[in-house]
Amino acid sequence: MINKKTKMPWIYVGKTGTGKTTKALECLPPDPIIRYANEYDIEDNFSIPKDRGILIEEAHYKPNVDLIIKTILEYKGTIVLTSINQKDVPKKLYDMCKLKRAGTINHAQIKLKESGCINTEDIDSGLEKNIFEMINIYLRSKDRDKVAEMLKYNKPYDEMLLTWIMSSLKTEKIAFIDAKIKRRWSSDYLYELIAYAHAGAPISFSPPRRRAYDRRPLICRKIGLRPTDYDLLDMLKQDSEFENYIYKTLSPVDRTAVGVKKQIVVKKQKEKTVTLEDYL
Repeated sequence: MINKKTKMPWIYVGKTGTGKTTKALECLPPDPIIRYANEYDIEDNFSIPKDRGILIEEAHYKPNVDLIIKTILEYKGTIVLTSINQKDVPKKLYDMCKLKRAGTINHAQIKLKESGCINTEDIDSGLEKNIFEMINIYLRSKDRDKVAEMLKYNKPYDEMLLTWIMSSLKTEKIAFIDAKIKRRWSSDYLYELIAYAHAGAPISFSPPRRRAYDRRPLICRKIGLRPTDYDLLDMLKQDSEFENYIYKTLSPVDRTAVGVKKQIVVKKQKEKTVTLEDYL
């Protein structure tokens, strides 16, 4: 327990040109050991001086996970990793690190502008996008090859992608893809069809609105009806015993939805004792 390491390594995540390596080097001593994750070959971690430090670059691309984890557990000095995204870093490696964002400023693009390069606005700092960025690029970009490449790289869920697109762009081509092609062919081919179904135009983006969840089928299942028999409830509630059964079975929210607010007390009639006088 005395030699147990408690300091977790940092992992800087950011797109190409955002300064991941620069920020990582600032956390390390002047002359660190630098290795790419897919070429990582250090096995004797105890022989590395504690004040040297280790920088592991591109942890998203085929990292040598076993050796890297061995170094994290054994090396007592500072360890820093870099990656262009989170999703491609193996989970058991990512869970052993503390995340730091490199930021969104593309320093490489700024340097190109300062050196006199023109048309640098079209330089893409990376393909990884969230759903908002993907839809904005899909609607506005004229470079449909770039759009197809972006969709194939991120692989958004097909139903989510089509729902978000159709909230802003209602075309017959998108409807045809949704109805006829979805899930039948390879995902890459589907993304290409979606990419080239629109030519790109300055269209305003409006996110889809979430529809209210319909609890009627669930209520029917709870009280022993088929999910489609919700319309029969008004007729069945005329029976006081069934209405009490609904009250006992459903939650207060579901009771209010079906219109059962309180339990009905059913008075039982006492059975009359038959005597000899009743036959006279």
